[in-house]
Amino acid sequence: MSGLRAGVPALLLNVLVLGLFVWAVEHYWGWGRLLTPWHDLELPILLLAVCGMLLSYGVRALRIYLAERDIPRGRYLACLRLILLNNAVNLLLPARSGEASFPILMNRWFGIDPARATGTLVWLRLLDLHVLATIGAACAAGGWLDARHGLSGLAWLAAGAAALSPLLLFASRRPLAARLAGREGKIPKLVSRALTGLPRRYAGLALDLGLSWLSWGIKLTALGWVLSRLASIPQVLGTLGAIGGDLSTVLPVHAPGGFGTYEVGVMALLAPGAPLSGALFAAAANLHLLVLTTSLLSGAAAWLAGAARRRTDAKL
Repeated sequence: MSGLRAGVPALLLNVLVLGLFVWAVEHYWGWGRLLTPWHDLELPILLLAVCGMLLSYGVRALRIYLAERDIPRGRYLACLRLILLNNAVNLLLPARSGEASFPILMNRWFGIDPARATGTLVWLRLLDLHVLATIGAACAAGGWLDARHGLSGLAWLAAGAAALSPLLLFASRRPLAARLAGREGKIPKLVSRALTGLPRRYAGLALDLGLSWLSWGIKLTALGWVLSRLASIPQVLGTLGAIGGDLSTVLPVHAPGGFGTYEVGVMALLAPGAPLSGALFAAAANLHLLVLTTSLLSGAAAWLAGAARRRTDAKL
C-alpha cells in the first residue's frame, strides 16, 4: 500500500504534464492544423513505415528467442507477444516502471529466473544504446554538433562511451562472475544470476549485435522516411530526428506516452541542421503519434491473442 501511495505523486505529475501538452498544442497550434500533414502523406508510405516498425519488433523478438537458451524452441510467437506487450506497457507507465513486465513475463511464460531475465533486459537495453550512441558518436565526430553549440567534444566522448558499454560488459563478465563466486549476501547472488543473462561466447555477442543493428536500421529508416516527408527535410535529418525521439524514451520521468519529451528529443537532434519552427514541431508530434499508435495497437493485439489462446487452452 505504501508503494502505491508513493507512486501517486509521479502519476499525478505525468497526467498534469499530459494535460498541459494537450492544452498547449490546441492553444498555440490547434490539433486540426497539427494533423493536416497526414493528408499530404501517401498511404503506401504510411503503410510501409508501419510495416517497418512491426518488422523491427519481429527482429527484436528473434533476438530474445535466439539469445535466451532456456526458451523452448517453437515459442517465437510468444517472444513476439512479450516484446509487443513490454513496449506498450513502457509507454503507459511512468518512470520506465513498465520494464518490470519483461522479467515477470519471462518467468511466467518460460520459467526463466527473474534475476537472469533482468540481466538479459539490461543487456538488450545496452545493445539498443550501443546502436543509437554509435550513430550519435559518428555524427559528433563528423562535426554535426558544431562549435556553436559547444557540445561536439563532450557529445563525442559520451556517445563513444555508451557505444562501448555492451562490449566492456561482455569483456568483464567472466572476471566479475569469478569474483562474485562464493560470496555471501543477496546482492552478489543476484548479480551473479543476472550475469547469466549475457551471451557466453563471441558468436552470441556477434549475433546480438547484428540483430540489434538490423532492428534499429529498419525502424530508423522507416521513421526517418516519414519524418523527412512530414517536415520536408532530407532523409538523413529525418533519421537523426527519429534517433532523438527514441533517445528521449530512456528518460527516468516522462509523461504518459512520452508526450512532450519525444518531441523535444526529435527537435534537439535536428537543431544543428534544421531551423526550429512550428512546422518541425508538428512533424515531430505526428511522428510520435504514429509510433504511439502502432505500439499501443500492436500491444493490444498481442494481449488479445494471448487471451484467445488462454480461452482455447481452457476448453481443451
